Amino acid sequence: MENPDAPASLCAICQTPLIDGDNVVACPSCHAPYHAECWQENGGCAVYGCEQVPQVGMRSGMEIPASFWGRENKPCPACGAEILAAAVRCRHCGATFSSAQPEDAEAFRKRSEQGQTVPALRRQVIWIFIFCVVLLTAPIAAFFALAWRNSHREEIKALPALHAGLVRLALIVGLGQTALAVIMGVLYAAFRAGA
Repeated sequence: MENPDAPASLCAICQTPLIDGDNVVACPSCHAPYHAECWQENGGCAVYGCEQVPQVGMRSGMEIPASFWGRENKPCPACGAEILAAAVRCRHCGATFSSAQPEDAEAFRKRSEQGQTVPALRRQVIWIFIFCVVLLTAPIAAFFALAWRNSHREEIKALPALHAGLVRLALIVGLGQTALAVIMGVLYAAFRAGA
């Protein structure tokens, strides 16, 4: 017979009690209990020395979560529920985070919106580059690219370095071709006037 005063087992990944009705799995090697979703998200066991522990890469100093600096919990920026400071996924609402660093709801919302617009921005950058390279469309495309870049500065910072570089290169090529076309037009007009 179970002792009702006995402490409930904790999931070693999310550190919350395992209660009746939870989908629970046990590690095949050390038999440590976990929430099924925590086991799947972690990719294996969380008990030090267990052979089911997933392989992990080294963290850089900036990636070390705040839990190592004295904070054990943080609010989920999506739903506000209290989660572990080292969590990169909220167990309550399922929101995922780019790192374990705490972020407020506004920063999380902004990052989520930027993540949804990145594919469209990448396509726009490629089209701008193509139109800036083509000699006939370069003058219009260069001025459009200049205005577009000024109105999308924050979004461009979220793009991969390749696409941010393409924006700069498109401006250089487009404005260069425009300047070259103007110089050639002036020289041609001067030559025609002198002839």
